Amino acid sequence: MNFLFAIAGIFLSLPSHGLISKEGIEYFTPEQKSYLEEGIAASEWPSYCPMTAELAKNRVKPPKGAIGKAEVLVVDKSRRLLHLLHNEQIIASYRIALGKSPVGDKVREGDNKTPEGRYFIELKNPKSEYHLGLKINYPNKADIEEALRKGIKDPGKDILFHGLPNSWYKRKFINHPEDWTRGCMAVTDAQIEQIYASVEMGSYVEICP
Repeated sequence: MNFLFAIAGIFLSLPSHGLISKEGIEYFTPEQKSYLEEGIAASEWPSYCPMTAELAKNRVKPPKGAIGKAEVLVVDKSRRLLHLLHNEQIIASYRIALGKSPVGDKVREGDNKTPEGRYFIELKNPKSEYHLGLKINYPNKADIEEALRKGIKDPGKDILFHGLPNSWYKRKFINHPEDWTRGCMAVTDAQIEQIYASVEMGSYVEICP
């Protein structure tokens, strides 16, 4: 089943944009987040994860300047790749840095791991501490339930696609694109500017091992 058809009804029922704060941060209400999260959980479209080798083989070097709109973001953790897709076609691929302990799924705050699973963009922050921020809905209901089963009270939060630190001092301690984040997915500032303009609220995100 094509993802776009599987979830089309959910997207059509949601506003094309979230609310916007005085600081310019775009976000979904809890009701909007819950509605979209339930729709993704109930959908039966195939995972992109078995396709990561094929996606990597067909990776697309980002063009200069703006790219078209992308409704799907696929993260291939093992190859450190982010693919932006439109109508099931790759429009751009990026080298990414992950959390400092990249192997395995995120389960708790402070484990420095990047989560794995199906998410969506729930917030766009033009004033992020790390140049621009696209926040995913981690932890979702499944993540919270899994953490509780394991006796973990805090599964972590604030997982974003973002650029490099705005602080020159913090930049001294990273060697991008080596893994350096606390669980987020980082690209260069120029790349996040391109991605940020391409991706809208509610865009589907799948993070693969």
